[in-house]
Amino acid sequence: MRLLALIWFSLLTLLGNFTATAAVVRTKVDLVNLTPDVVPGQKILIAARFRCDPHFHIYWKNPGDAGQCPSITWQEKAGLTLSEFFYPGPQLLDLKGVMNFVYENETFLILEAQVPANAQGTLNLKALVEWLECDDAGCYPQQKNVSLTLNVGKGNPAQAFIRKLYPELNPSLTTTAQVQGETLSIKLPEASLTKLWFPEKNIVTPGAVVAQKSSAGTLTMNLKDATDSLQSGPLYFVTQTSEGGFVKVEIKLATAASPAPTPTNHPPEGHTGSLEWQPWTPAAQETALAAGKIVYIDFTARWCATCQVNKRVYSQSDVAQALAAHDVVLLKADWTRKDAIIAAELAHYGRQGVPFNVFLKKGVPTAQLSEALTASEVLEALDAVSHNQAYQAQTQSHPFWVWLGLAFGGGVLLNLMPCVFPMIGLKILGFAQEAGSSRRVVILKGLFYSLGVLGSFLILAGLILALKAGGSAVGWGFQMQSPGFVLGTCVLMITLGLSMTGVFEIGAEFAGTAASAESSHGKWGAFLSGVLATAVATPCTAPGLGAALGFALDKERSTPETLLFFFIIGLGMALPYLLLTIFPKLTALLPRPGEWMETLKQAMAFPLFAYALYLLWVLNALVEEAAWVRDASLGLSVIALACWIWGRWGAPHRSDQERRLGKISAAALYLGTLAYLFHTLN
Repeated sequence: MRLLALIWFSLLTLLGNFTATAAVVRTKVDLVNLTPDVVPGQKILIAARFRCDPHFHIYWKNPGDAGQCPSITWQEKAGLTLSEFFYPGPQLLDLKGVMNFVYENETFLILEAQVPANAQGTLNLKALVEWLECDDAGCYPQQKNVSLTLNVGKGNPAQAFIRKLYPELNPSLTTTAQVQGETLSIKLPEASLTKLWFPEKNIVTPGAVVAQKSSAGTLTMNLKDATDSLQSGPLYFVTQTSEGGFVKVEIKLATAASPAPTPTNHPPEGHTGSLEWQPWTPAAQETALAAGKIVYIDFTARWCATCQVNKRVYSQSDVAQALAAHDVVLLKADWTRKDAIIAAELAHYGRQGVPFNVFLKKGVPTAQLSEALTASEVLEALDAVSHNQAYQAQTQSHPFWVWLGLAFGGGVLLNLMPCVFPMIGLKILGFAQEAGSSRRVVILKGLFYSLGVLGSFLILAGLILALKAGGSAVGWGFQMQSPGFVLGTCVLMITLGLSMTGVFEIGAEFAGTAASAESSHGKWGAFLSGVLATAVATPCTAPGLGAALGFALDKERSTPETLLFFFIIGLGMALPYLLLTIFPKLTALLPRPGEWMETLKQAMAFPLFAYALYLLWVLNALVEEAAWVRDASLGLSVIALACWIWGRWGAPHRSDQERRLGKISAAALYLGTLAYLFHTLN
């Protein structure tokens, strides 16, 4: 029961961490009129009005280091010709070193509308507005259908707005600039324009915006690490005037000079070193595609074990040289944390998790690669894209039963993925133990293990559906984005590993690992083994499983269909073990029970310890403070000490007083350390 309590503690931590973020919409959005008189043949102003709750914000046209600007899709325009959004001047938000250009409180994103010359009666407008709202805890993609009815003529209700805040509605300025190395020097068109200059494109980073300097009528900024080049098109900045308004400034380069060239992927012949990777952003992707480049995006995460295995492909000389020869722009979309923008981009391709890898080129169908990468596949896809040929369609249309087959096959192959390796020792020991058991007991254990797997997959599906309905950006392996769950799993791996080495006995009931386990204990141990196997398997994605999960979690799927898919995945994962227990003669291939079992049990503790270290590495990317990871490492040592005390002084040969004192001391150390770690976990 102690193991059961620990597992449920981890699951409850997961639930608490994610349901706290699955909040209601925190931004009110509607469509409003700004012009009282709607005259046929003339222009009017309307706006999408955003009213953010305290501590929440939305983004400017250039979001900065992260984020996404709002968008509007018209469903009914009543014959009006509508412009793009006119944005007011933004404000800078420094969120723990991440620099963003945002709006808080109430904001009008204005649209200019040309009224038809023959307009009469009423004009009905309908649109879908999509935006990303964020606070200190995270970001949440939202959408809403909005509408507005205008009467042709005078006296329409109109909202007041501050015109001087909108650069597009005010006279613009023009000036010149020069580039010297990595420095952009802009001649100030007016002496008073010395406040922050916000670039409409990423020609300078937000950090360079903050660090800009003004001296002797010149504004200087550093071009280092910018994702857009100065040759990518017209250069516009927005800055605040001394009167508090905003003005747009067009920059014209005085010389043909350009910043230092960005390093390209050209390793020497035979070189197998690191390639040059850039962080993925929508802007970086669009800029590279607009320049005619081939783009390769690696959607990855630290907690995704399959992703880490895939990275071996990039170090192979033939792959590295091919990527360099084609001057491929390499972008890494790191989904280690709950990044709503990356989640939305994955959903765009019909995926709900990582790993996912694609080649992109303007005018060529997207080349989607398999979940488990091989060098030959990367080279074949690159060759097809470079010759403007389709490697794999962006979307696939299969009958429903084919998708179910992919889900089943992916579930079977999960047993071969690296995430499940730490559990292999427990399964082998279980098979060896069952070799001498009755057929009924063996089959019951197989059924209970399968029930543990199937039940866990159904609970996982329910959690994903509930969290997505609440607005959270989640997908396969989402629980590994929760620091609480990763910490709980790390502690569990350490505890199980110490038990397998003989430091203490975790209980004969777990997964049938003790020779004296009773039948009822063995059944529930097998059930818990299925739960644990599912928990450690989900950070991996088997071939075919990613596409099937994308289909299962598509918004067009009903809840019963999604639950069926997850049931089929669980059935595929449980089936090999179930078949081995239904046909127990297969266990005759194993040596007879003996001393080798104890040796194997102790040896298989080390994969558990290795997995715990891997989880600690994942935690290092999830938490904000490096000092906490240091405390967690010390805490795991204290937990190991508690387990040793339990085994040393809680052993049966000790006196009652020694056992009582030993177990109380061990429990206090173990639970106290856990409480401290979870309390201080950011």
